[in-house]
Amino acid sequence: MQRRIVLGKMLNLRDLGGYPTADGRITRWGSLLRGDNPMGLTDADAAWLLERGFTTVIDLRSPAEQDHLPDELANRPGFSYHFIPMSSGEKLPNEEELIGLGYFRTLERKQTIRSVLETIAAAPDGVLFHCMAGKDRTGCIAALLLTLAGVDRLDILADYQVSELYIRPVIRWIRKTQADLPAYVGSSKPEYLEDCLDRLEGAYGSVTDYLRAIGLTQPVLERLRGKLLEE
Repeated sequence: MQRRIVLGKMLNLRDLGGYPTADGRITRWGSLLRGDNPMGLTDADAAWLLERGFTTVIDLRSPAEQDHLPDELANRPGFSYHFIPMSSGEKLPNEEELIGLGYFRTLERKQTIRSVLETIAAAPDGVLFHCMAGKDRTGCIAALLLTLAGVDRLDILADYQVSELYIRPVIRWIRKTQADLPAYVGSSKPEYLEDCLDRLEGAYGSVTDYLRAIGLTQPVLERLRGKLLEE
């Protein structure tokens, strides 16, 4: 079992398997991957994914990001590519305290989130979902999935927090060319995601209630749990 997976130039590709759940189960290895934009992939890297059944790819980035750095799996034989933008290129919040609110507002795009999760549920096999760095949009989707599976909040926050460590090389490079970036850029402090989840639960009662409110049916929720949990 492998948590972080190094393929091409991807820094933040990780398996969502191995987390304990409230009912004594663990999340399924080899079913869902969260990641940064697929870049620098070799034929062997693509074959590694296909051999393990990761044939569905969901790109959560904005149209501008997709144009600037295309997903290298989009036109590879054997992959089913789905472009479902969770943002349209919004600027960073002016204050660090607004990051969690920004995540919450992203999740308020109910039709988009429903589409992402329905695509995961309908996938015939494994799924790789990603944004640019694999931190914010990807982190929100991962948090919804892990919460649905019954993973403890602390494990969900830890899964989110580790992103800033894995993307450090990119952030250091960016800072050399953009010295005026806010100090929090590249951070994945647990407080950001915790604020978002608290807002979601305050507005809807629970994450599962939120998922129902965005239109996910019980059969879809059960298919998601089937992808997330070991038998």
